[in-house]
Amino acid sequence: MKKSKVLITGMILIACIFLLPKAVKYFTFNKSIGKVTQISTGKFISLKGNDASFQYPVILYTTQKWGDLYYRKNNEILFGMPEVGDKIMVIYNPDNKEETFLNRLGSFWFTLPDLLLFGILCILLIGIVNIIYVKPRKKSNPTV
Repeated sequence: MKKSKVLITGMILIACIFLLPKAVKYFTFNKSIGKVTQISTGKFISLKGNDASFQYPVILYTTQKWGDLYYRKNNEILFGMPEVGDKIMVIYNPDNKEETFLNRLGSFWFTLPDLLLFGILCILLIGIVNIIYVKPRKKSNPTV
């Protein structure tokens, strides 16, 4: 098998490992279309000791079991912040209202830790495949 086919197959398998648990949640959890009601600001202390802030959306969505709820998780949203009035699909566990996610590329499917770990595993895969496919050099016998 060619080295490029092994690398592509390995990267696809790594991606499946990350996406399979999320796909199970996507297809088994309930969904609701929520509306961004406001953009809130959170604060934290940076590594330099300075106050820093970040923004996160507050989303009103309706569930069958608990009625109207607000999504207020102040986690990082990659790939663009929604604006007030935007409609976003909220994925929630019907048995645990705390287990709620936004159906967005950077806040459910590919979070920052997922992307970092995926990158590290791909680099390891490339290294392992290169080690396996390196052909040993023939020793040369110098004639005297």
